[in-house]
Amino acid sequence: MKKRTESLNYVLKLMKISFYQFLLAIICGSMSFAHDLHAQNYLARKVQTANAESTLKELLRQVEEQSGLKFVYSSKINLNQTYTPEKRSLTVYDVLTEVLRPMGIDYEVFDQRILLKKRKISDLKRLDAVQELQVAAVDRRITGTVKDGKGEALIGVTVTLKNTNRGTMTNALGQYTLEVPEGDHTLVFTYIGYKRVELPVGNASIYDVVLEEDNQALEELIVVGYGTEKRSDLTGALSKVDMDKALAIPSTNVAEMIRGQAAGVQVTLGSARPGGTSNILIRGQKSISGGNDPLIVLDGFPIDNINDINPDDIASIEILKDASSQAIYGARAANGVILVTTKRGKEGKMQVGVHTYYTTQRLTKNFEMFSPEEFAQYRREAVRANNPGGIEYSPDEVNFGGSAAAAEYINYKAGNFADWEKIMMRTALTNSNTLNISGGNEQTRIFSSLNYYTQTGLLPNSDYKRGAFRLNLNRKINSKIDIDANLNLASDGQQRESTSLDFITISPFMGPYDQDGNLVYRLAGANASSSTINPLWNIREADNRTKSSYYNLNLAGNYRILKNLTYRLNTLYNRKHVEDGTYRTRLHSEGVATNGTATLTNGSWEEYLIENIINYIPLENEKHKLDMTFVQSVNQRDYTSTYVTGTQFPNDLLGFDGITNALNFKVQRNEARKALVGFLGRVRYNLLDKYLFTFTARQDGASVFAESKKWGFFPAAAFAWKIHNEDFLQDAKNLSELKLRLSYGSVGNQALAAYQTLGLVNNNSYVFGGVLQGGNLPGGLLPNPDLTWETTTTFNLGLDFGFLQNRITGTVEYYDMHTRDLLTNIPLGGTSGFSSMITNGGEVRNKGIEALVTGHILRDGPLKWSMTASFTRNRNTLLKSGIVDENGNPKDDISSNRFIGHGVNVIYTKLFDGIFQTDEEAKNSPQGSKGGTIANPFQSDATLHAGAVRVKDVNGDGIIDINDNVIINTAPDWFGSISTTLNYKGWELMADVYTVQGVMKYNPYLGQFNEGGYNTAVRNGIKRDYWTPENPSNTYPRPNYSTKAANVELIGLADASYVRLRTLSLGYTLPKLALRRIGMQTAKVYVNANNLLTITDYKSYSPENNPNDFPDAKGFTVGLNLGF
Repeated sequence: MKKRTESLNYVLKLMKISFYQFLLAIICGSMSFAHDLHAQNYLARKVQTANAESTLKELLRQVEEQSGLKFVYSSKINLNQTYTPEKRSLTVYDVLTEVLRPMGIDYEVFDQRILLKKRKISDLKRLDAVQELQVAAVDRRITGTVKDGKGEALIGVTVTLKNTNRGTMTNALGQYTLEVPEGDHTLVFTYIGYKRVELPVGNASIYDVVLEEDNQALEELIVVGYGTEKRSDLTGALSKVDMDKALAIPSTNVAEMIRGQAAGVQVTLGSARPGGTSNILIRGQKSISGGNDPLIVLDGFPIDNINDINPDDIASIEILKDASSQAIYGARAANGVILVTTKRGKEGKMQVGVHTYYTTQRLTKNFEMFSPEEFAQYRREAVRANNPGGIEYSPDEVNFGGSAAAAEYINYKAGNFADWEKIMMRTALTNSNTLNISGGNEQTRIFSSLNYYTQTGLLPNSDYKRGAFRLNLNRKINSKIDIDANLNLASDGQQRESTSLDFITISPFMGPYDQDGNLVYRLAGANASSSTINPLWNIREADNRTKSSYYNLNLAGNYRILKNLTYRLNTLYNRKHVEDGTYRTRLHSEGVATNGTATLTNGSWEEYLIENIINYIPLENEKHKLDMTFVQSVNQRDYTSTYVTGTQFPNDLLGFDGITNALNFKVQRNEARKALVGFLGRVRYNLLDKYLFTFTARQDGASVFAESKKWGFFPAAAFAWKIHNEDFLQDAKNLSELKLRLSYGSVGNQALAAYQTLGLVNNNSYVFGGVLQGGNLPGGLLPNPDLTWETTTTFNLGLDFGFLQNRITGTVEYYDMHTRDLLTNIPLGGTSGFSSMITNGGEVRNKGIEALVTGHILRDGPLKWSMTASFTRNRNTLLKSGIVDENGNPKDDISSNRFIGHGVNVIYTKLFDGIFQTDEEAKNSPQGSKGGTIANPFQSDATLHAGAVRVKDVNGDGIIDINDNVIINTAPDWFGSISTTLNYKGWELMADVYTVQGVMKYNPYLGQFNEGGYNTAVRNGIKRDYWTPENPSNTYPRPNYSTKAANVELIGLADASYVRLRTLSLGYTLPKLALRRIGMQTAKVYVNANNLLTITDYKSYSPENNPNDFPDAKGFTVGLNLGF
């Protein structure tokens, strides 16, 4: 049983050792080659020159020796000319500008080499004339420092005196000096990527300036699928994730990082156990059987799981939400597209980054449990209800249900109480270490990273370990050809606990250990409980492990045929292997009867992709730009899986690794292949930088459909109008951007298992002649040769705006998405020989509005403050359930909880209407035979009494039946977030609040986790105001010891709306100047709190997910980011 665990631990231990060895080697290497690592800061290096007059040759030698730089110069430069120092201590920048320039020598920097060039004679004459003119008029000298908005010095800023030839540049410290003549003058500061600043010169001698980034000059390129586009030229609905805020949540769960960062994108936690994942839903549920997961595209290539990506490797995330943006991906884009771009190497010397953090986690609940004494009283009331008049209340005595429960009574009297939450739960620890290296030159650029991540769970025997390696390589072969290669390797292992969180409802008078401190199998006195087995016992006697390995390799080549014509070849190979094993020992409650039981699943898939891409720009000038893209794509995926079960083991030594030793075992193997072929074209046209058009068409063929249904055609069109560029708005000084967008188009979904149109056969053994024979029978699913694509047609109307020089920016969207031919599983009658059939009979609609607004409240001074708010409201409506009536009209599918006119996911239930206060009121209610349904009463008269649950007679007909059921939508009315960031001189404070409103859920702590799924007195639970004759509550029923409290499950329906402080982060980035002195480039330390506060009326550990799925925990993190 432990063999595979030990092997995996050994591999992960080697990876961890290798990581630290690699880290140590890099740090030592960076110290040994300090000159290389800090070359980008060489201008600030100090050099000491000789006291006496020396030649230029001697000066250059001194600088080379002290700075590690190399001068290259032509023979035209006179190295024998002399230099008399005015000061001994200079920076390299001072030598180049104050010594060499007056000698008529210019310079250029290439890597760590400085090329010295003789200035042209015409330039020298002009300089001499200017200098003579300046000297004649010099009155005084002014100085100052130029910094950016973050307080960092800017090197090379041009400082000129307006309307003169006088000027200078800032040095490595951002400092400048300029001689100014008498009179009125204005300083002009210019720097690429920053706004021009003009500053009148007064009587002061020091003028410090802060330059603001020019958003237009620095306008970012957005990844849009098979290319990029300027944000201002977008025609479709696209959201870009703020990576600074996303990375403030330290996690391997990338989906959680984007929660609240994009309007229209709903992220719900699937499981918070170690290695758990989240679900992403973009603009509502559009499929019933075909899946709702968005397409994940990594560096231009599709992948399955967004959590296969190391978050530290991510450079940007874009989310495509409308048909115009998605149509280019056609067959797989119906549920939206998430484009993830990883970091690339940049030209320059090698840079090394280290990111490490530690997190502690603890579950917190917003409800109070019964104390031991309160629980004892609860039990007394339950016994009294079961035996009216038989037991009178006595504070000195308590009945726990008979002699089998004597141990509980003994513990109660002795004051031996068990806190099951403290017994079972522990503080979870997470550690992540990432090392990355990047750099390159004009021909080759590289980015590489190594990550090792470990996480222990909140319950014993639960943990997760992951190692990942990435290599991104860009190579320029010549002026026409370049290639890209990306490699991603990952391996992980997960150990899962074998219990849910219902253990907190175990009686506090039951302990997990005997008097000698040994685990007990059956809890003392728990004979009436559904959880008679000690949960710690089952955890010890179970093994649940998953391990996987993932390989992703993509190669791409670009060939510039002409200046405006480019061909690109994309190739991809993906492989993932997953092994999942479970074993229940012969002492486990589920293994006792079978002498041990095991399951072992081995599954793998391989994927191949080839894409031929042509991009052509036939027209580009000031008025017109026409951009055309054509793609041909072939994609194939092969699946194999083996499923083995076994029972009757001779011993427990090997666990599921010894499954072949089982006396009874069964092997099942499956293979499948799916393929896609696609052709697409996209045309983008920009007229006068005002009117933007995008036309996209894609045709896809999918192997999962029948011959006549394989192909789907998905066109889309979009238009955008840059209203702010119109002449009639040129005087609107406070308007920075106003753009109207309109799009319409369709995308497809082929998320169907292979061979559903052909039918499957299942293994079915039979006895013939006294011998077990192998055979096959048709599967339970009737093949349907008419299955075709699910198609989603979307209309989108959007408005982008910016005011006050983009101090306020935002986007508002309205969308209407109509999905037809939904794949639905329809039950069939037994006489058909099949249990069900998949059809294209469903239809659903999603309509909604979403908004995202950002305000830069303070942005010009050292203190910066920004806020971002997002809002999403979606209405999901089922138009066809998949089944029809005798006239062929759509009707409700009650058996599947599908109701026309309501959401896809609903709860179909009766309603809680309080508590009966008297026996007479209960007996005469519509719930029993007195209600007019004597032949088939809704509830037994025996359970109708004071303190029982009253069911609401919705239609008021005096009868409680199915006609009183109501349909309750489980999708939220709306969700949104508010985030704020404060920056001041290296300090950064960030907070993020997320809210979900109007969502209804079933709370298992009010029903399911109690006895047999009902709220009886055997189990502990949420402290509640239950009914007794002395306390006629109208909230919770009277406790009952042995009989089901009828309809108690109705109380579990609750409003799960919440407001949560998801992130509170404080970080400090050390000043670059101080770091340069110790040989570092960047250093940031931060502390972070996640899920710090949740406001909700939902009584559970988390309002978001079922405790069986493991709720999210409160976490505290300390982290360090270093750059060398």
